[in-house]
Amino acid sequence: MPRKVTVEDVEALAIGGTILGGGGGGWPEEGRAAGKLAMELGGIELWSPEETPREWNVITIAALGAPTQKGETKARHFIRAVQMLWEAGVEFDGVIAAENGGHNSFGGWIPAAALGLPVVDIPGDGRAHPTAMMGSMGIHRIDYNSVKAGVTEGAEMVSWGTLQRTSNQIRFMAGDCKALIAMARDPISVKWCLEHGAPGAIQQAIDLGKAYLKAKKGEAAVKAAAKFLGGELKEKGKIVEMMTEARGGFDVGYMTIKGERTWELGFVNEYMTMDSGGRRLATFPDLMTTFNAEGDPVTSAALKQGDGVYLVNVPKESIKVGDGNRYPEIYEPVEKALGKPMVKYLKGFLKQ
Repeated sequence: MPRKVTVEDVEALAIGGTILGGGGGGWPEEGRAAGKLAMELGGIELWSPEETPREWNVITIAALGAPTQKGETKARHFIRAVQMLWEAGVEFDGVIAAENGGHNSFGGWIPAAALGLPVVDIPGDGRAHPTAMMGSMGIHRIDYNSVKAGVTEGAEMVSWGTLQRTSNQIRFMAGDCKALIAMARDPISVKWCLEHGAPGAIQQAIDLGKAYLKAKKGEAAVKAAAKFLGGELKEKGKIVEMMTEARGGFDVGYMTIKGERTWELGFVNEYMTMDSGGRRLATFPDLMTTFNAEGDPVTSAALKQGDGVYLVNVPKESIKVGDGNRYPEIYEPVEKALGKPMVKYLKGFLKQ
């Protein structure tokens, strides 16, 4: 039987999701609010990967855009996005999240609670990522007619076509409206999600959050999170330089952290690269994630020059990574935005 989500689960998921957001994945305070609202609307039943019927089709719910440009997007816009797919004749049985993140781990909860839909624990990715293509579980390589509904205050759109073209349209909408877009997209079978997504990643984020909370606060909690994920606390330092620019619906930039060593992180919403001493030490989907001076997990959009910060890195092999991150062509727009190579550091991981 699907399990009833508790209030304690909501807090744990906001924390665990933010850690697995790797600098992106939305604002945790908005995730908490979404989780609490879903509980008030009727609650959430989380279907495990093992018990969900394989023949079900599920749609992905996520917020897309530059986190620093939130606009006027509200909870009701996510409900409307789902309704727009129904109105367009799209059939589906449940919802999944696109990724883990402080907000996006709760992807689908509000429309699910409001409209009586099940939430299935097979997100497209177990960590956060900057493009819709990265959460699409590799369906761009099959004959698939994509459909995406995007909603924000004063604007609605349904786009049909290839995955890349529909993604481009929603990304343009985010940049044009200077807002995060409430998006419902791309029905796909549970069978496909099990083979190409990140089964159990939402429960993993809840368990991670509980491990963090058990350690209380500060450095002990940071270390507890790193240990849970099989990662390592790399540095406790200060951000000595930071640049962020909203570009094409992304937050693009870099930060330099100085402690015992100096580290440079490049980000496109999420942290994409980590260099130190002129050497590349981590490349997305390795999970580079940050905590503030008090040990609270934070996104790149919540940090500024002068802030104290903990830097943790978790190898990609230790987290649940969806197949959307395993194709070299997916990285082209991210490399272009970042201005740094990534694919050449991912040999042996990517599929040809």
